[in-house]
Amino acid sequence: MKGGLRLQGPGTFANMVITPDAVDGLSPEPTRDPLEGDSGLVRNWRLSKYSALPNGKSPVYNEMPGASQEWEDHQHGAKRAGESQPRVWAGSARAEPGVAWLKTTMTSDRKQTKKVDIGWTRELRVFVNGNLVHADKNLFEVEDARKVPDARCSLENGAFTLPLEAGDNEVAVAIANNFFGWGLMLRLADPEGVRLAAK
Repeated sequence: MKGGLRLQGPGTFANMVITPDAVDGLSPEPTRDPLEGDSGLVRNWRLSKYSALPNGKSPVYNEMPGASQEWEDHQHGAKRAGESQPRVWAGSARAEPGVAWLKTTMTSDRKQTKKVDIGWTRELRVFVNGNLVHADKNLFEVEDARKVPDARCSLENGAFTLPLEAGDNEVAVAIANNFFGWGLMLRLADPEGVRLAAK
């Protein structure tokens, strides 16, 4: 297993010793992913290119990039080294307002609603078949908008109800970001009767 160490200032670092393979009583084996094999976890997303978003403007569904524009496939495991939970994540060296769109397909065997747990950072809006079903913020720098745990991307961040029609349903998520990166993870609490996109 490989890892890294990053020191970032302003600050002063002195007398630092780094010893390879020294774990001070901890197991040297990586921690098992608690969501490994979870059939409700959305593992396959399509991701649009990051685009500009004017300050104060919320993303709207009819401005999502069209099917003819470039989308990338992202699967379970698209995560930063050291993260134990699967998520789609993107970093940026800029702090400019913008939006990324993600979408996936959920095929339901009937019309039904499903509770979902969601983890994210920054601001998001969730659409099902073009209709807005959830909007929220998870902002570290705004105390009232900081979700547990400490504004980090986790399935503890929130939950809501997802309305599904019989057949294929498009779930699209817009994440507005102006602070060096964003993250997203989504899990159906009970996936019975729903087939998630394989790619």
